[in-house]
Amino acid sequence: MSEPLHDQRARDRFRDEWDRNFAVSANAGSGKTTAISERLAALALAPHGAELLKKTAVVTFTKKAAAQIGRRARAVLLRRLRESGRADLAPLDHLERTFFGTIHSFCLLLAQRHGQTLGLNLNPAVVAENDDALWEEFLEQDSMLFTALSGGQAEAFLRHAPLESIFALARRLDLAAARGFAEKKIAAAPPPPAAAVLQEILAARTKTGKSAEALKRNQETAARWQRRFQAEKGHLPFPRPEGTAAGIKELYARFCAPLKSWLAEAGAVLAAELALRYRAWRFERGVQTYADQVEAAHAVLAEAGLLDKIRAEGWRVVLDEAQDTDPQQFSVLVEITRPGGAAVGSWPGRGPGPRPGHFCMVGDGQQSIYGSRADIRNFQKHLDAFARGEGGERLTFGVTFRTPHRVIERLNATLPAAFSAARGHNLGLPAEEGAPAPMLQAGYEPLAAGPDNVPGAIGRLPLGAVEPGSAKVGDLLALEARRIAAWLRERGPAGVGARDWGEVCLLAPRNDWLITARKELESAGLKTALQMRKNRNGDNAVFAWITGLLAAVADPENSFEWTGVLREVFGISDAVIAVGLRAQKKFHWDEPERHAGPVRGALAVLRPFVERVDAEAGPLARFAAELAEACGLAGKARAVDASGGLEAELERLLHQAADSGLEGAGPREWLRQLLATREDGRPAGKPSEDAINLLTSHSAKGLEWPVVIPIGLWRRIGKAPEDGLRFVPDPAGELRVYFDGESVPAATREARERERLRELVRLLYVTLTRARRTLVLPWSGEFAAAQEGSLAGLWGATLDNLPELEPALMESAATAGLPHSNEAGEVSLPVPKSFPAWPARLLPHQLAHKPDLAREARHESALAFQAPGSREDPVAYGLWWHETMEFLPWRGNEAEMNVYMEAAVAAADRQGFAQRARRELGLFQASGLWRELRSMTGNIFTELSVVAPLDKVGWVDGVVDLVAESATAEELWVIDWKSNQLRRGETPDELLLRLLTEYRPQLLAYGACLGRFFPSRRIKTGIYSTTSGAWQTFT
Repeated sequence: MSEPLHDQRARDRFRDEWDRNFAVSANAGSGKTTAISERLAALALAPHGAELLKKTAVVTFTKKAAAQIGRRARAVLLRRLRESGRADLAPLDHLERTFFGTIHSFCLLLAQRHGQTLGLNLNPAVVAENDDALWEEFLEQDSMLFTALSGGQAEAFLRHAPLESIFALARRLDLAAARGFAEKKIAAAPPPPAAAVLQEILAARTKTGKSAEALKRNQETAARWQRRFQAEKGHLPFPRPEGTAAGIKELYARFCAPLKSWLAEAGAVLAAELALRYRAWRFERGVQTYADQVEAAHAVLAEAGLLDKIRAEGWRVVLDEAQDTDPQQFSVLVEITRPGGAAVGSWPGRGPGPRPGHFCMVGDGQQSIYGSRADIRNFQKHLDAFARGEGGERLTFGVTFRTPHRVIERLNATLPAAFSAARGHNLGLPAEEGAPAPMLQAGYEPLAAGPDNVPGAIGRLPLGAVEPGSAKVGDLLALEARRIAAWLRERGPAGVGARDWGEVCLLAPRNDWLITARKELESAGLKTALQMRKNRNGDNAVFAWITGLLAAVADPENSFEWTGVLREVFGISDAVIAVGLRAQKKFHWDEPERHAGPVRGALAVLRPFVERVDAEAGPLARFAAELAEACGLAGKARAVDASGGLEAELERLLHQAADSGLEGAGPREWLRQLLATREDGRPAGKPSEDAINLLTSHSAKGLEWPVVIPIGLWRRIGKAPEDGLRFVPDPAGELRVYFDGESVPAATREARERERLRELVRLLYVTLTRARRTLVLPWSGEFAAAQEGSLAGLWGATLDNLPELEPALMESAATAGLPHSNEAGEVSLPVPKSFPAWPARLLPHQLAHKPDLAREARHESALAFQAPGSREDPVAYGLWWHETMEFLPWRGNEAEMNVYMEAAVAAADRQGFAQRARRELGLFQASGLWRELRSMTGNIFTELSVVAPLDKVGWVDGVVDLVAESATAEELWVIDWKSNQLRRGETPDELLLRLLTEYRPQLLAYGACLGRFFPSRRIKTGIYSTTSGAWQTFT
């Protein structure tokens, strides 16, 4: 029996103590996904698991990560059930009640359920913040007239800065910041440059020669610029000093400072006005960014009554990758788990923390490498609160199931110093003179090897001497890559500890470094898979085929689109197309027989899709799959790219269609999405067994390979130049606006540079913890001597003393087994050349002619978006009714039933609809359906999960409201609850008929699936209207 893990106690507590809040600090490769899954599985197995999980939200930053946790939780639960010998699969139904999704989608869910009276956009099309096409469309349509500044103030701003200088600021501003800057009042006119500083410039002296000549020109420039500022009204850009003699750069900065400060304030006001207009423009078009979704949740939480109502629902939040969560997102997740009446923002602090068992977070400050979107100080603030016992407890998972023993030994011996206060950049600036400098770097948690980790190897790949003529940094990197390529080619995969080249990955902090490495590796005859988002979508053949086909069927009168499709997709020559078009003047898609030969055949293939493009008879997934099949896109992709890369892109696009369809999109909306991402990038390489992987260290987070080779350890990592207006947060986190880099105070620049270096230390940690078998460190002291501020410099380890890697040791390592990964999906392994076609996922409510809003909100927990409620079908009431029916004691006596009903009405009263609830429960108990169900002798199942094939269309993945088994009549009754209210002038009978018409396809899908499971039973499906108390079934 293996020894228990040294952190096993912490893991057991996280799994089993559901009435405690935990902040888990999880080292790289420590199995955090498994730990979250184990906690969820244990909850699902608990007697009261169904009640707890229906209000449990597992949230993370990406859909992929959320889906991964969901899959792992199901796998863990199935294993637990198998080990215990339980035949009852009810725990799986309990787990399905859990919300698995992104933070943004959870925010939107809260807004949809509770923000219907706040004027929020509750059914948006979602776009990324960097959607350039949307932004350009807004700019083209905006009047560019500004009212926040007077005409004179606006002219004063535009005299020194172009209007375009505010655009980047406007795109970045969130709602709160935009409102804050828009309300600021600035001086009526800009101040002149500092006259006293001009005198300092004119009085400055330096040595004779070129420095004195430059200083004289600088003095003349400053004086001339001052005269122009006072005497002229035209465009006047700021002067730039020449050289550095006599401290001229600082003098120029001080000279211009008063004016630049005013211009920065004016630019912020203009940017805020434009940002608010852009937000209103998006709202009018039903479009939201991810930040908008978080803002929508905050709008709900700002209403004290709504916030306490959400808190009363008892949400339990498990936050994954907490170090990548920004303060706004953190606030939403924390606030809904705190006690009723707790003041927003008072915890961490003096206010009460989350209720016990309602908030857990898992993260690792050592891997916080996305400073542009997250705030490690906010993460640390919450982590420290838990460490003090405020709101919960802090646990540490120190055991890594990935990193080899020898690598762990080396990292534990050298990395603590890199994370320590001994390095000045790990400290912040003192709050005041004489105060201690705060420690702002994440603490280093020593790594401990799991029981199956291999001994592994870490060693130096000698780079040798620098060649003459290689003094430039780019030449040195090319030289390093060339020598790595020669070393790899000489040794082969086994000589570096790999079974094949697909087990090897080169990492670098910058994309352009990888491009250099690819060139040198391929020049040496080594195949590479450069996985970086640089390939333009529009240049991908499959992307172009799909987009062209959709454009043609959506606009069939457009001869240009038809020409492209006929040529590129159907392979018809330009000559044949031209002859046909000249004879017919247009492409008669509705009468293909009017054309000859291949054109006729192509039009006949696409005619059904033109006719279906606006139909609502089927899901988008089916439309896309059938379009691709009809046009033979899979075969064309194989013919063009035998490696399978284009087939993988086709599979990705079909999955995207399925996801978009689940959000309500049709072919036209999917076309719009594709066109909007045409300029975006896709990974340029695809993993394969014979290709060496090339990734950035940022992209490698969460991944692992048997052999990892970081390149450019010796090279300084610079930062991109910053030009023009910019927002910079101050130490308190408040945004400050500056006209340019010279305007930023020296202390602020120093603080930002320290934070950049701290993040690079964390990037080093991520880079060094990706290997499962061998970590190869290319190194030469001659290379290092040329650069400072490199990863190696931040590390501080003496790499010259690191032993070289021994070929014999590497060959034995290549044949050694690897431990079973505790993180599903974390290993980047070669993928098969082909996969079986994935069936379309069909959600029954999507088959209906009208959205089933309560079912969307309850079942499709992993979806990013749900439809909003309406007066006719309020989501909150529908959710209450479904939950009441789910736990109703169908076999209980009258006394038990009365107690249950009163408790249900009390729950409705807390949500504000007790009167309706009492009336409709009374109607239900007086209905014929109630009598039938209470008299049935068979089983009654509520919220029954169904996953089954539906003919050749796809697989239904849904939840049936109620299934009743009548053993004597050999029947199964499928009942769907509908809480839709009467429309104006509508009778109860008309309401029931309308419901039957709108939801018949959904019910037929349920019935068909159950018929496959129970072929000997007669299936009766029906609808019950809570509003009228009427019901109707059909066979």
